[in-house]
Amino acid sequence: MRRKKYQLIANEFWEAAGGCISFPCQLEASVLWALPLAIIKLPRLWVFNVEAWLSERGIRCQFRTANRPLHGSLIAYRGRGCVLLNGADNDSELRYSLAHETAHFLLNYLLPRRKASNLLGPAILEVFDGFRAPTVRERVHGILGRVPIGFHLHFMERGTDGVNNSDIVMELEDNADLLALELIAPEEEVRHHIAKVVCQKRHCNPVDIALPLLQKEFGLPSSVAEGYCRYLFRSAHASSIREWLRQQD
Repeated sequence: MRRKKYQLIANEFWEAAGGCISFPCQLEASVLWALPLAIIKLPRLWVFNVEAWLSERGIRCQFRTANRPLHGSLIAYRGRGCVLLNGADNDSELRYSLAHETAHFLLNYLLPRRKASNLLGPAILEVFDGFRAPTVRERVHGILGRVPIGFHLHFMERGTDGVNNSDIVMELEDNADLLALELIAPEEEVRHHIAKVVCQKRHCNPVDIALPLLQKEFGLPSSVAEGYCRYLFRSAHASSIREWLRQQD
């Protein structure tokens, strides 16, 4: 059910971006075309770099988390957003980081706003953006209890090793990983590519085919490609995509 939902979201995104996807996908241009997102690459990206970037723009914000290196961070407000990326990363890391932060923007910010606006009218966006408190009617509907209100920054409480112990955070990250992969390496497309190579070579192990294919044809970072392989050929005891990917950001 969740995978089907993310397929629909990914398809909607690519339709808005022009309706044609090739691999490895040129995600940056597509994001700029399809979404109200700006993309900023900083020479380095640690927690304090995000704080400094915001401070330079008159936004005083200090995060309650240890300083650590990041691949990407999402800031969103009033229906628009900005993705900060580590410009020192290679192309595959940048592609996946942008996909991950774009997934957060869609799942945890833009889509909840649209849903609330459709249910309660555009006036509810004043609450989301911090201009007023919710009315009793809005509270009763329970929408505000499940979505972020006001200034939104995708930044999770973690230690210096990037590990967190929050079930809520883990679920958010798990969902973002699933959608990120569906955006740049859709499961059906990946399985089709693997099956095609297996049919050509015969008597080869699909697992041996999948890893280089994910890196070369879909442009995934090696760590993500390895985790995706484990997920694609997972056992019945698999838990979450995050466990397989072993990603920290």
